[in-house]
Formats: sequence, C-alpha cells, structure tokens
Amino acid sequence: MDATSRRNFPAGSEKIFGGPSMDDIVIRPLTARTDLVAVEALQQEVWGMPDRDIVPTHHLLASVSAGGLVLGAFDRNNTLVGFCYGFVGVREGRMLFYSHMAGVVRTWQGRGVGFRLKRAQREAALARGLDRMVWTYDPLQAPNARLNLHKLGARASRYYVDYYGEMPDALNRGVPSDRLEVDWWLRSARVESLMAGARPPAMGLARDEDDARRIEIPADFDAIRRTDAEEAQRLRLRTREAFQRAFAAGYEAVDFVQGAYVLRKKSAGVAP
Repeated sequence: MDATSRRNFPAGSEKIFGGPSMDDIVIRPLTARTDLVAVEALQQEVWGMPDRDIVPTHHLLASVSAGGLVLGAFDRNNTLVGFCYGFVGVREGRMLFYSHMAGVVRTWQGRGVGFRLKRAQREAALARGLDRMVWTYDPLQAPNARLNLHKLGARASRYYVDYYGEMPDALNRGVPSDRLEVDWWLRSARVESLMAGARPPAMGLARDEDDARRIEIPADFDAIRRTDAEEAQRLRLRTREAFQRAFAAGYEAVDFVQGAYVLRKKSAGVAP
C-alpha cells in the first residue's frame, strides 16, 4: 500500500504516522468478531493477563451492539498494535463516556499511538453528543500520568484504594490496585487547544504559590515492583496518603511535569 494513499483506508478511519520510521498506522472502529478476537490476544500481550481476566470477544460484541466503542490501531501489515474500549454511562444524572481499557504493544509505546487512540475516542464521544470522559489508571505509572494530564489535558481529583482488588496480571501483581480517576472535559479550552496540535504548556509551580502542591513518583515503577517489593509497597502507601490528603483539602491534579504531579486548589481559577 502506498505510504501516503488513503484510498484503501476504511471509512471513518484515521491515518497517522508513528515514530521516526514513519510507519503507517490506521485507527478504526472494531465491530467484526475477527477483530475483537485480536483484542483478546492484545490484552494478554500488553498486560500479561490470565485468561479469566481478559474482556472476552462475546462481551465486546455485546457492548458494541449496544453503543459501546472499540477502536483499534493497525500497522502497515494490518496487525493490531493498540486498542481502546469504552461505553456510555451516567453519573450525577448526566451522560458521559467511560473509557475502560487502552493498551499499546511494547514496540509501539512512546510513539504517539496512545494519544491518537484517545483523540479518536474523543471524536467519537463528541459525535454522540457527550462532553465528558472518565477513566482510571495507576497513579504510579509515570508515562500514563504524562499522557493523561500533560498531553491530553485531563484532571484528577478522585482516588480509589485497591480499586480492583488483587490483580494477578504481570503489570499489577504484588501491590494494591490503587487508581486515580481522571476527568477529561472534551470541549474545554485547554483540551481543544491540545487536540488542535498546540504544545502542552507546563502548569508548573511558581515559588510564591500557596495553592499548589507536588507529588513526585519514580520514572519506572514497574522496575521497582519487579526488583524490590517492599519499596513498591512503600511507594504505594506514601503516594496514596499524599493524594488522599490533597484531595480532601480541595486540590486536584492538573498536570504532570518533571516526574511530579502538579496539584492546585479547585478554586484557584485554572480552567478545566
């Protein structure tokens, strides 16, 4: 396939270029059973999940038929290299989009595929008349924090302790499954600017700011978890306490820069 041609791309798909090799990536909705079977395999590859924890094909098919959305990212060989899955929900009497899963194979991580999957997910949510998306992630995963808060412009002010209980997969076993929930206001000025290609501004801390805090996390929590279980547990408990205290005092996480969360008072005048 010609590297710049769109004639063979499915309707509604997005062509992107990932990484310095400029390999073609296509993002498209997944509705066929064969594509959703590939999502099962990808879950195992990305998270090292046991069979019992994989979201199965029949569940994804049922969700898609009822308005759920599964997006896949395919390379030039039509191999699935990333996906995201979510569905419409209701909270506080308002409709929103809940993004349940998003994963990219290791060889494509850090090359913009995750960002583009979320951007396509946002476009689909907007097309359904929704202006808010929420999801959870491990607050000790620095790459995810940077993507969610810095690159996408989401915010976080809700902390769940051991949200999923004990998780046996390779990326989560051994520590409590604490999660931050992020709010992504899809039509906010900041998000609109970021989605239009603006460089993310670093919402860092000025020396004289009394309404801001920092919570630092390691650059590679997975490496610590694999080699020092006690330190991983200490990090979980220490950051749990820091987030809980900050959120109870009215702070929210608004950015992630230089290895640290930036938190500000919700009343500090920073637009969503």
